[in-house]
Amino acid sequence: MVLLEPETLLAASGPEAPLTETAVSETDAVTVIPRPNYKRYRGNSRTKKRRLGFFRRRAARRKAMRKGKQRATAPKGRIQVDAPVGTMPPRK
Repeated sequence: MVLLEPETLLAASGPEAPLTETAVSETDAVTVIPRPNYKRYRGNSRTKKRRLGFFRRRAARRKAMRKGKQRATAPKGRIQVDAPVGTMPPRK
């Protein structure tokens, strides 16, 4: 680490050169994309909902799979029936 005197630093730095047309056009070419002056609100960042644990995620997935199977429509033209039973059900 080198400590320098402030006078040395000021003496070393020269006067700034004025911007030329090429330098101005180069800086304009970089900042072509318009940027908004605001940031979109994305909810409360302090109390974000945490991801569910493994077992709760698994239970939720199983429940969703069951609901999907119950609500699924049967393929067109295909009727599923239970296996044939040799006896009639008892009368009530």
